Amino acid sequence: MLLDARGIAHRFALGRPLGELRPLANGEGPSGTRVLETDRGRWVVKAEQVQGEWQYRQARETRRLESAALAAGVTMPRPAEPPAPAVGHWHDLAGTELVRVSEWLPGHDLRGPGHTSAAALQEAARWTGSTLARIALLGVESGCGEESRKPLHPLPDWHTWIEEAVAAGGPLATTARALLPSVEEATARIEHAERDRPPLVLVHGDTSRANVLRTPKGHALIDWDGAAADVPWWEAVGVAFRFTSPFNGPTADGDARVVRPLLEAYAERGGPVGASDASAFAGMLRSQLAVTAWCLWLALGHRRADAVRRAFGLRVVTTAARDLPGVLHSLDRWTALLR
Repeated sequence: MLLDARGIAHRFALGRPLGELRPLANGEGPSGTRVLETDRGRWVVKAEQVQGEWQYRQARETRRLESAALAAGVTMPRPAEPPAPAVGHWHDLAGTELVRVSEWLPGHDLRGPGHTSAAALQEAARWTGSTLARIALLGVESGCGEESRKPLHPLPDWHTWIEEAVAAGGPLATTARALLPSVEEATARIEHAERDRPPLVLVHGDTSRANVLRTPKGHALIDWDGAAADVPWWEAVGVAFRFTSPFNGPTADGDARVVRPLLEAYAERGGPVGASDASAFAGMLRSQLAVTAWCLWLALGHRRADAVRRAFGLRVVTTAARDLPGVLHSLDRWTALLR
């Protein structure tokens, strides 16, 4: 991070810092998030290296959705207004690093021990389903069309990355080879569903147990910087089937105790409901492939990945190679939970 506590507090007008920036844990994953305490409160600080125009595009789209959700009363952290030069809610540091600040919400996410009982998950699932419907009903259209969606990479690109992994040797080689059949099947399923897909709107894009907080005042949805264009029903289905996992990675499970409360609350709140066949999982599969591709790049050392991020990428790719075949095999059976 290019700025220290004093620099961030000064630029974002947060008051006088009471100490240095502290790392904010992200489960077993790497994190560029820090906590800053000032005489005006506690703040969450995120920093990202600039890697492409897509980050600026997503920042602008995210601001539009965040602003609409805040105005509608969705429970979420309020972002701090960034100083110029800014893009969305991010401060642009000479095209090298983007920094954003939001208010700190007290509470805990739904990953830790003691926070994942059946009753707690069902309560959180109902709140999440209702919240996803509220966001969908905002009807915030993407200003960038397909470019605002999570990427669906062509199969020749996957073959290139997997060949690179095989050439590098080591544990990634075996894992990457095992991954390819699932990537091919998932891509075919997504492309089939896309032929007759419903309209797109901007959605949160990263709703998971990692990003739903239980606070003293109830639940809240955090980490809005992954906003993307999607079919709202597809996102709701994907969140429901991945809510048994700590984050929106390659793992999914058809646990009726979680899936049904979330989707029922979504429908009761008026969220747009779509087909109850296997096409409803297209958004989930697209997100799973996007996460897996990103982590494969990290494991290969792309995107300026350091040793910690390379190890994280390998873990996620290994999980994908293990779990995606079972997910794909289960989709037709899981459609019963959509009705």
